[in-house]
Amino acid sequence: MDFSLLLGLLFLAVGPFILYPFVTGDRANNASAAKAKEANIAIFREQEAQLQKQLDNCEIKPSDFDQLVADAQQLLLNNTEARLSTEVATKSALGLWLLPLLLLAIPLLSLLTYERLGAGPDEEIRQLMDEGAQFAPNTPAFLNWRAKLDQAVAQRVEQSPENMYYWALLAQSAIAEGDLVSASQYFAAALEVQPEDGFLLAQYAETLFLVAGNRFTPEVEAAMDRAFVVDSNNPTILGLKGIQAFERQQLSLAITYWQGARQGLDPNSPTSQALLTGIERANSLLGQPTNQPQTPELTSVQILVSLDPSITFTEDQQVFVAAVRPTGAPMPLAAKKLSVAELPALVTLSDRDSLMPGQNLSSVSSFKLVARLSNSGSATPQSGDWEALSEEIESGSLDGQIELLISRQRP
Repeated sequence: MDFSLLLGLLFLAVGPFILYPFVTGDRANNASAAKAKEANIAIFREQEAQLQKQLDNCEIKPSDFDQLVADAQQLLLNNTEARLSTEVATKSALGLWLLPLLLLAIPLLSLLTYERLGAGPDEEIRQLMDEGAQFAPNTPAFLNWRAKLDQAVAQRVEQSPENMYYWALLAQSAIAEGDLVSASQYFAAALEVQPEDGFLLAQYAETLFLVAGNRFTPEVEAAMDRAFVVDSNNPTILGLKGIQAFERQQLSLAITYWQGARQGLDPNSPTSQALLTGIERANSLLGQPTNQPQTPELTSVQILVSLDPSITFTEDQQVFVAAVRPTGAPMPLAAKKLSVAELPALVTLSDRDSLMPGQNLSSVSSFKLVARLSNSGSATPQSGDWEALSEEIESGSLDGQIELLISRQRP
């Protein structure tokens, strides 16, 4: 539901409670004033009767009686006027006149706060990212879309600097534009948020390497070694390690690194083919046959996804199926999107469904599977979404299909 619509409904629900004092206040005040007046008159009558009794018993003179009765009447008048003045002052002190202003200010302030702290900008970025699929690369429309997306992400990351995904998006955009220095700065900012993320460490090391003119400076080596400690199977780092070993004439070690890097890549990808060329060259220098190594088999898994019939849904709602690491970075290793209308469905995830180069099923020894019914249409998990999560699966023990029944609601 749109936030402004939800705010409007909340405004209508709260409005009567804010207006209630104006409707009932005067009625209550009048009733209270009437009771007070009756009490004061009763006190006056008692005093008058007491004075009359004293007069009848010759305890006071008639002139004193008249004076005392007059004083009692004046006291009754003063109490009544004081009561009215107090009620007016109290009503003013209560600030009832502020209530209409609050009725207008509260929803306005809520809307401004949501725009600043809520997920509105994130939703705008998600919509912009979805729109990008309709533009052909490097066309004027694509470049205009890219500029709008970069501007939206840059503004959002200033408000939410702890979001590493936005820093990574800015870095990838800077790489596409050839601004490697900015890309390295963006990756560095992302690492301040997630310092042990293997993918970010690898991208940062590679960017520093390119900024340094393809040289292994002390800064590049430090970043590369740090990334290797965190994730020794990352293809980017293995590729860099292979280049460094090749430059040092450690040809066998270079081949080992490059072969390891190819294990986590689509064998037909340009990166994999470039690694294969390096392997063949190193073998040639070693005087060994340059026969093409056997193409590694792609890791894949089949998932039968279904939805608990007790869940309320619409057929156009989005369902996201993904493989994720058991721990660590939440970036999916492989993912697909389908609609509720397609369920139940047999979904196959493989290395070809990777969202990031080198981050796929073949690059990990184990993973978990998740299927999520999104209430908002966003790929980012939200409170209230329905999902199913598998146990940890060993990559080498895949046998048959995994069944996921979406039945658990996120808190």
